[in-house]
Amino acid sequence: MHFSVQKDTLVRALRDVTSALATRVVQPILSNVLIESNGETQIKFQATDLDLCIETKVPAIVHTAGAITLPGKKLLEIVSKLPNELVSFQVNVENSDVAVTCKRSKFNITGLPAAEFPKVTDARPESSVLMPAMVLKKSIAQTAFAAAGYDASSILGGVYILLADGNFECTATDGSRLAHRREELTALVAQAGKTEGDKETEGKAATATLEKGGMLRAIIPAKACNEIVKLMDGSDASAKNDKTASDEPKSADKFTPGEVRIGLADGQIVFETESHFLSTRLISGEYPRYQELFPTEFKHCAHFNREELVRAIERVSVMSDDRTHLVKMHFEDENLQITANTPDVGRAQEEVSVKFEGQPLDVAVNVRYILDVLQRLSVNEIRLEMTGSLKPLILKGVGDEQYKYLLMPVQAK
Repeated sequence: MHFSVQKDTLVRALRDVTSALATRVVQPILSNVLIESNGETQIKFQATDLDLCIETKVPAIVHTAGAITLPGKKLLEIVSKLPNELVSFQVNVENSDVAVTCKRSKFNITGLPAAEFPKVTDARPESSVLMPAMVLKKSIAQTAFAAAGYDASSILGGVYILLADGNFECTATDGSRLAHRREELTALVAQAGKTEGDKETEGKAATATLEKGGMLRAIIPAKACNEIVKLMDGSDASAKNDKTASDEPKSADKFTPGEVRIGLADGQIVFETESHFLSTRLISGEYPRYQELFPTEFKHCAHFNREELVRAIERVSVMSDDRTHLVKMHFEDENLQITANTPDVGRAQEEVSVKFEGQPLDVAVNVRYILDVLQRLSVNEIRLEMTGSLKPLILKGVGDEQYKYLLMPVQAK
């Protein structure tokens, strides 16, 4: 095998796929990246920890076809330090030794045969739906952070997606907060029927189904969702930077940039763009009835400038307790007073202008939980709906009614 790839393209591809490498390596092959030729002008990179698999394709000059696996982290470290020129790979098939050269730099890396790499993506979905990649990216970015990081294997450690009747919903919760985004889709295209028999599909409805008319539901691990966002970013970068890719004739099964294909195969959910592929295991179980958690009425309402509120909370949070991360908010008239206090350390206070409706109210919240959402919204004005000091707070972006964030207050001493 012999091929050459531009250094910056190579680094981008390796950063994409090495996120899927196993952190605790039981099998040495799981710390390697599979590299194989895909025609005369493309190289495919793939990595997996058996739960998550990421694959990307990049333009290359393929002199001799073949496949090899190389240590992913070490290869990325080497390539990152090379000059931005063509990087050449020559594989000795007899001993899996690979010579990596760029200008005057030369490295020899010992790999493992491609035949030892797990065949995790052999089964591609027969049924799938197409949707705008930016909708998926924005929905996941604004919800996945609310999933429970302390238990990745439970329902609360996942992101629930529901696609039905032209609507896409994305939800995550850790029990103390809940982020939800709903989008109306105009570019949704269903590409097939059910992937399973009717009886079996019905029994797994809480886990994952893909039905005729483009209905899909699944609970996806939050880690995989974060990688999906990176995958969307990588696809954007490929479309802008890889000029050679746009010159290639499109085959009938390819889709245009800006779309993502979602499907189910062998108990996993699959996301595909023009240059990237990601598959991940699903989380089994019945997701909570989150719609019932949102209050139908409120007694207090406040409007803020988002950036002003973020800066004020960040300053006050310096004095929040390292254990409770608590900040207190006092709403009265046109003023919000934010305070934080740590015994034997000190106290901080900040005031922010606010449009407030209702009787004076005191609320205490986890500062990280409110900053998490404020830093991920792009709107200028925020609306906060409240019922009482210990009742759920509902945060929305003014002009963006598709997004809701529920936050439970904390009992302040």
